[in-house]
Amino acid sequence: MAHFLTYLLLSFLIIYDSLGLSQSNQFCDAGVGYPESTCGFSSSSSSKLLIKGGTVLNAHQQEVADVYVEDGIIVAVKPNIKVDEDVTLLDATGKYVMPGGIDPHTHLAMEFMGTETIDDFFSGQAAALAGGTTMHIDFVIPVNGSLVAGFEAYKKKAKKSCMNYGFHMAITKWDESVSREMEIMVKEKGINSFKFFMAYKGSLMISDELLLQGLERCKSLGALAMVHAENGDAVFEGQKRMIDLGITGPEGHALSRPPVLEGEATARAIRLAKFVNTPLYVVHVMSIDAMEEIARARKSGFEVI
Repeated sequence: MAHFLTYLLLSFLIIYDSLGLSQSNQFCDAGVGYPESTCGFSSSSSSKLLIKGGTVLNAHQQEVADVYVEDGIIVAVKPNIKVDEDVTLLDATGKYVMPGGIDPHTHLAMEFMGTETIDDFFSGQAAALAGGTTMHIDFVIPVNGSLVAGFEAYKKKAKKSCMNYGFHMAITKWDESVSREMEIMVKEKGINSFKFFMAYKGSLMISDELLLQGLERCKSLGALAMVHAENGDAVFEGQKRMIDLGITGPEGHALSRPPVLEGEATARAIRLAKFVNTPLYVVHVMSIDAMEEIARARKSGFEVI
């Protein structure tokens, strides 16, 4: 069986070249990487790379071809590319070369209700690279409602990154400062997608009033509104039921939030977005109930993903 040589490796080599020595040594210390091209990889190495003779796979075709890269950009994909001597060659004969994956929804080093996610921006990204994902989009959580403070905190968390990443931004409260900071995020920080939690009562959950204000602001900025769609009030009641019944294991999580609650929140978010006339992204859809609401909205011509 042929080995898989993905654009993961391509991305890893290019990004590795841009890392500082102390950061790149994390791979060597952790035993992560490709011995011949990772540990000791010099920042003075050529910015030109030719991946030669592999079976290139993408969405529309499969062919034996070379992939030529300059300064991190794929310049050509075709058979028998001729290059100069100052190009790094990577023999992919008998291997597959394919685009790396993009994960649009991650929570690295996220502090939440007295806990923190186990993976940080190095360990999570290293694991992603090993599995063929070469870029991800994480969620900035505001600090005391402040988007700017949250952005700075996540920039600090991401200093140990070893692959490409971007940010979405969560909105957890509403006032004029949040509205102004949304504009700063879009125009100055490159963040153009904002997430509203309809669940997690007492923590991240927002009201319908806040959701409407946020949808209006997204529309005015040309940004994409996103929702975690579950009825947070009903989920909270479901959680209390589970505790009363003594169901405190992981099965209680699913039992406390039946599909009808995701379907209700999805329908509500779609209707509010329709009212404002702005597109909507419903993240991590988990149930038929929610999927049917999305399918119905799309069939009617509303832009929801």
